[in-house]
Amino acid sequence: MIMGMDSLRLALPDSAELGAICDHLRACGFRLPDLELPGLHRVEDPLGTGTHFDVFKLSPADVGTYVEHGIAQLGVISTDLIREADSQVWRPFTFSYGHYPLVLAAPQGLTLDHLSSRPIMRLATSLPELTRSLFTARGMSIEVVPVEDSPTACLLGLADGYVDRLTDPGQLTAQGFRVLEVIGQAHLKLTLNRTCYSSRRSTISELIHRLYTCQPPEPDPITIPFDVDD
Repeated sequence: MIMGMDSLRLALPDSAELGAICDHLRACGFRLPDLELPGLHRVEDPLGTGTHFDVFKLSPADVGTYVEHGIAQLGVISTDLIREADSQVWRPFTFSYGHYPLVLAAPQGLTLDHLSSRPIMRLATSLPELTRSLFTARGMSIEVVPVEDSPTACLLGLADGYVDRLTDPGQLTAQGFRVLEVIGQAHLKLTLNRTCYSSRRSTISELIHRLYTCQPPEPDPITIPFDVDD
């Protein structure tokens, strides 16, 4: 799709971080409208470079696909979703928020040794490709159960444990789970279509500069609720 040289499309994830992302962009000069309304939202020349931005929100897992295929020239997406979809995008900026550990969790009382001793370890996850690659690289035999609600899959016996971002340790422990292992980190990134930078260099460079300048403080790290009896 050919876009006018005076505009860029920016895809934002419809996720828990959307409010923080919008506040960050507003601090950079974006006069964002109400993104609850559907469609593209025009932001007139927020960076003073003569380029307008058409901002819209997507399911977080779709942002990488839109950017890779040039439907959006820029997007904000977490690295776990980039790896899950193997999105071929450039990642020039890391946000100070939206950082989460990727964990292997299981019902309290189960240990990693317990799960590893089973002929096949069944893991529920919304990140099946990433989970499969992480564990097969370690020579572990697993069966991946692709679901959106991983804790319920474990509680009802569909899986032995689950892989997901740890966003709320209190909720995890309240559901009767503990973290067995931290297997990675997810970071929120500004992503670019690989072919758009050369023609939009000044605008994209100014956006990255302002994102750095207006970066909010990094929040406190998440406390990992390991099983004390493990």
